[in-house]
Amino acid sequence: MVLPISMEDDELFPHTKRIEIPEKSTRLPVDELRQMIDQLSRVWWSRLVISVRGYVANYIQHNDQALFLSDDAFIIIHQHLVESDAKTAERFLTDVDLIITTEDIPNILAQLDRGESIKNDPFTNDAFLVAFQRIFGEANSATFRVANYQKLAYLKFMNVLGILERRWISERKKRKSIRFKEDPEWQPDERVVLFQHFFEGNRTWVLTDFDRHILNVWRPNGSSVIFGDRFIKEKKQRGYNLCATCGMLEQCLHQFLTDKSDAFCSEKCHFEFEQRKTITQ
Repeated sequence: MVLPISMEDDELFPHTKRIEIPEKSTRLPVDELRQMIDQLSRVWWSRLVISVRGYVANYIQHNDQALFLSDDAFIIIHQHLVESDAKTAERFLTDVDLIITTEDIPNILAQLDRGESIKNDPFTNDAFLVAFQRIFGEANSATFRVANYQKLAYLKFMNVLGILERRWISERKKRKSIRFKEDPEWQPDERVVLFQHFFEGNRTWVLTDFDRHILNVWRPNGSSVIFGDRFIKEKKQRGYNLCATCGMLEQCLHQFLTDKSDAFCSEKCHFEFEQRKTITQ
């Protein structure tokens, strides 16, 4: 059974002029959250982060500061959910859940960023303070500014995760022995703005830090995780190459330099490949 993540799913990713976040959020059930962490694959979690990041980025991509700090948040989310152990992932999600379900937290963070006093100070709550410090660092003007820029990333991610968790609970009630796996047909749509200028014919496109992080974590299979196995298979059948070192996909035919049967997106990747080959010989 597949627990699909599709950007054509209007409940997860509605087509709206502004990102819609519920005014009030409730805490996620911890037991089911733990089951999802234990049973869903790293690829599933990675694609969840990629999808939400792409959705959020489309709303803020013309604000460099917002995009940069939002991408930092999604890198942190990816590190905790895909690159860490289950215990670390669970603590991270429960910390974020505590923060974003705090009453009026979007306005509170905006007021703190502006240096204004707040009436209902959540930092008087020890549990909130500890969770905030684990996610953002010491509570001061610098972290308030970062948190205010990053709140949209965390709010939307937890909103999507909450919907998926409810579906998870519903399916498990129907089938006691259900097993979830990643979707073999998964591929993002054009609203995922990884590789910002990927299909614009620009031979010198610039990757964001988030793009580089995903490629590096999954190297040399990052393009398959990002775009889906079917998409990459079709591209390779049409003659496109993947970098043998980092897994980057060519955006136009014969773009990469080749050495025998291997292709490389840069001299740096070619050098790394040769160095690794020398070490293993």
